Amino acid sequence: MDEKLAQIAALAGKNDKIAEKLEQMLTGPNDRAYVVCSFDDCKLHEKGRCTIYTVLDVPRMKTGQPCSGYEKVAAAEN
Repeated sequence: MDEKLAQIAALAGKNDKIAEKLEQMLTGPNDRAYVVCSFDDCKLHEKGRCTIYTVLDVPRMKTGQPCSGYEKVAAAEN
């Protein structure tokens, strides 16, 4: 991972409101969160944006069998 992109992702993880919300949402042992970040590099500063995707109760992988289905759940706005 690019060093600047890693810094943007780390800053998102240090935000108290984000950490608190993830702690509320990710309560099960199979709950996961994935962070996707991008950034614009300027001469004077970087500007980044991260999207956090949560997947609750991730099913165990079954070799040769597709997942039975997924349900779309609306994310909370902060």
